[in-house]
Amino acid sequence: MPDGYAASSEAMTRAQIRLADAADDPAAEAKKVAPTEIAAADFGRVHQEGFGKYKAGMDEIGAGMTGLSNALMNLGSGIGTAGSKYTAQEANAGAQANQAGGNR
Repeated sequence: MPDGYAASSEAMTRAQIRLADAADDPAAEAKKVAPTEIAAADFGRVHQEGFGKYKAGMDEIGAGMTGLSNALMNLGSGIGTAGSKYTAQEANAGAQANQAGGNR
């Protein structure tokens, strides 16, 4: 028979830390992408009208990378909060079991 579901607050804390570390990468790289250092003149005289679309696209990519970082941070925070709640619940359940058993 399988053991079923088990929660580990330590594993949740480790996951929170790993997600926070992973969230740093896209945010740091987004700063390299947007705002772009390329100007319309860099597209050449004939192609300058295409710069607006290029710039808008690069801005969207940068925003997406920043959004990914924020999502990873929020996920990690939620997992960390859940881990803290599991720890508190386990302590409470242990105290109640001890009290019910007469171990005070």
